[in-house]
Amino acid sequence: MRIKLVLESERNNQISLPVHYNQIIQGFLYHNLPTELGKFLHDVGFFYHNRPFKLFTFSKIFSKKITINNSTAYFESPITIFISSAVEDVSKSFAKSLLISEKIFLKNQPLTLKSIEILQKPKFDFINKIKTLSPITVYKTIEKEDGKKITQYFFPEDPEFKDLVKENIRKKYSVIKETDLNDFEFDIKPLGYKKKIIKYKNFVIKAVDGEFELKIQPEILETVYDAGVGAKNSQGFGMIKIA
Repeated sequence: MRIKLVLESERNNQISLPVHYNQIIQGFLYHNLPTELGKFLHDVGFFYHNRPFKLFTFSKIFSKKITINNSTAYFESPITIFISSAVEDVSKSFAKSLLISEKIFLKNQPLTLKSIEILQKPKFDFINKIKTLSPITVYKTIEKEDGKKITQYFFPEDPEFKDLVKENIRKKYSVIKETDLNDFEFDIKPLGYKKKIIKYKNFVIKAVDGEFELKIQPEILETVYDAGVGAKNSQGFGMIKIA
């Protein structure tokens, strides 16, 4: 289930956040979930074998005008954020919490809920043109000869990119449908993209923003439309729309 959230400032015509604001939006989402549900998602999640998945994602912030000054981004009010989860109760609980909240804050800035809308799902085909609403990231953790572990990120020009996206989709689908998904027909081709570097806590995450052609069974695409494409979805990566 996908939600479109429109928030406006109570103080002036702009909202200021750090340029790298993913952690702030993630915290905002957890804070506006019922305590037990938020704790479950944050601490536990949904498991595929021994790997946890949060099964939700969110977009970057959209605004008519965004001004960057050093490490601060100034967004003209109102701002729009899209939130999505493959678990309907998560999206519904978040929406309900905002609707009954007396006060909404984003990094200590009081905001007003201008509108909240549950979006209808688009028609999914076998061949789809998709556009990122937040960047896609995929990676491997590699152990070096000295025993140190490093994170290696991959981009569409790398052969591993397609395989990592596909494997991530397979695991998510298996968690959501509670059945092991075997091999399936899949392809992802870039139609135009830009590489992005996003800081989350003390980590640098490399990702791509842009448009892609996706070949995949519609039923499988629906699950990643809800849960996100690639890794780190709950940190604000991999939200897509059908272009």
